[in-house]
Amino acid sequence: MPGRELCLGPTEAMKHLDPLIEEIILGTIAMAALGAVIAIAFWLLTGISPWPFLVLAEIVGLGWGIVLLALASPYHGR
Repeated sequence: MPGRELCLGPTEAMKHLDPLIEEIILGTIAMAALGAVIAIAFWLLTGISPWPFLVLAEIVGLGWGIVLLALASPYHGR
């Protein structure tokens, strides 16, 4: 209708994420997948449950990994 402003729904607004947010999401997925692979490989190779030592260390590593991926990513000017 003329005179009414276009309102974007939640799906249209989520299609246009900030590039930094996209990089953080992708970095989080990459680090979580790497941590899961390491935990499963540890469990299969040693027969010892990776909880709590390896899993807790991976949580700390997840945080450091996301920071390092964010620092190493190319700068996107605004």
